[in-house]
Amino acid sequence: MINRLVVPTVILASLTLVACTQTPNAANNLAFSNNGKFVKVVDEDQVYQHKLAYDIQAVGISPKGQVNVWAEKLVNELVLQNDALRPDEPLLISTPVMASNLNTSNELGLQLQQGLLAAFHAHEFNLVDLNVATNLRATEQGEFMLSRNWELLRSDLPVAHVLVSTMTLTPEGIVFNGRIVNVTNNRVVSAVQSFVAASSLSGYLQPSEMIESRSGLLYRHENKGDSRYTVLGDKL
Repeated sequence: MINRLVVPTVILASLTLVACTQTPNAANNLAFSNNGKFVKVVDEDQVYQHKLAYDIQAVGISPKGQVNVWAEKLVNELVLQNDALRPDEPLLISTPVMASNLNTSNELGLQLQQGLLAAFHAHEFNLVDLNVATNLRATEQGEFMLSRNWELLRSDLPVAHVLVSTMTLTPEGIVFNGRIVNVTNNRVVSAVQSFVAASSLSGYLQPSEMIESRSGLLYRHENKGDSRYTVLGDKL
């Protein structure tokens, strides 16, 4: 009788061990299959990994930078938290703005907007591009279809859901908050909050100087980097 119990016990222990080893790491939320080969972003043990990495040689698709991987992570959580928006319903991605001034953005916000749109399309959502003009503009510099001039854009887009988002710069990096809102009743159907260390966005963020100008005022700091980070190219 004792011998009969040994084998099931060993099998149960083996199954438990396999289940534990196959438990997905919460940080590996960008894993996917590409041409039958399992591929994942290098984001190993720590959920708050400082550096977002992407192995283009292993993936075999178009190369992506750190801001693109961040956009994919944000969209993954927005899809996970979504409680109402269907993939066939039109969705518009607005430009991320600064939380301190909802009328301003920057180069990082503009690029992040493009990445969010591409990431949502990868999830097969019905995206609407607001920046497509009503007419093609042929000039000596090239042929242009995109515009941010409201007079050249359509005003009758059939969109009820919009992704709105804010950014806040800190002495450690950047905080992002985004939500998908139903504009007919202002109901939030999905939301995401995220923080990224400045080292992960080295091509966009720079540390503060010992003396910096902000809103027409001069600020002096004891050390470089004591104040919040700034986005490269911003006028202070």
